[in-house]
Amino acid sequence: MSYDLEHIETLIAREIDNSLSAEERGILQTWLEEDMANRRYYDALKSTWTMAAGAHADFTPATEQNWETFRQRITPPPQRGFLYPYRHFLRIAATVILLGGAATAYFTYFRHPGIKVVTQARETKTVTLPDGSKAYLNQQSTLSYRAGFKGDERAVHLQGEAFFEVTQQTDQPFVVYAGHTQTQVLGTSFDVKSYEPGQVEVAVVSGKVAFSTRDNKQQRLVLSEGNRGILQSAQTLRQEPIEDPNFIAWKEQRLSFQDMRISQVMETLEDYFGVQIILRDANARQLRYNGTFDPEQLGNIEAVLEVICPTVNLHWTKEGDDQYILVPAGPQP
Repeated sequence: MSYDLEHIETLIAREIDNSLSAEERGILQTWLEEDMANRRYYDALKSTWTMAAGAHADFTPATEQNWETFRQRITPPPQRGFLYPYRHFLRIAATVILLGGAATAYFTYFRHPGIKVVTQARETKTVTLPDGSKAYLNQQSTLSYRAGFKGDERAVHLQGEAFFEVTQQTDQPFVVYAGHTQTQVLGTSFDVKSYEPGQVEVAVVSGKVAFSTRDNKQQRLVLSEGNRGILQSAQTLRQEPIEDPNFIAWKEQRLSFQDMRISQVMETLEDYFGVQIILRDANARQLRYNGTFDPEQLGNIEAVLEVICPTVNLHWTKEGDDQYILVPAGPQP
């Protein structure tokens, strides 16, 4: 739906002074939900209004030229009428921003709106991108992209890990930039992992992707379903089959171990729960385990250890907040 920006600003101003009708409130809410950039614009105007709330109505800004630049970037030419008091306060508020040194960042945002999604430790998020594609963001990750996906490509920048389900658009390829690499697709699902400096992994679940370094696009791998590409220290790319059934366990919330060495089982649990597990007995590392854990069984690491340890004759204890020690079961000193 198309909206007149001047009318939207009027609604925002009237919301601030509690004079919106129910119909107007519905229009404003629909506009806010249509695009993340609309919400940011709304928040910015409310913030500037608050900053200017204590200013005198006869205040005359000394930064007339800066205000004119600001006004031209975000609104049509103002018209006198019932809107004028609101515009006057917005003018004062914008001047406060300019005098505070925030003009450059403010202008940059409205010219090229950007969105950044961040997850904290043990937090995941699902992001619907402007083209309808989905990004499932793992913990301690950051995903950045421009609102609207303008330009020749649908570009996203990733630090951390995300699983992508990409809608097909042959005229505008989808590109993930992570570390020193870029991954280009047309329609597929795949995982990109880039936590460690200089190391990036791309694992393909369906379709195909082109995995390459940014500096040398001639050095690239075409990865198909069931394969992954790895770049270490910004050097040579290599390809190998996906052998770990739990490589996207963080997204599926399901763990599967099929005749797997206990040392590998514990490494998987460390990654999934964000803890440290120490096997004190070298021989125990070669023990093997079979088992599957569904989402309802993965509430915490201790519940999982209670299931695994008795089957391989191990005993666990906790040391500190996130460290677990495994030793052979038997009389404890």
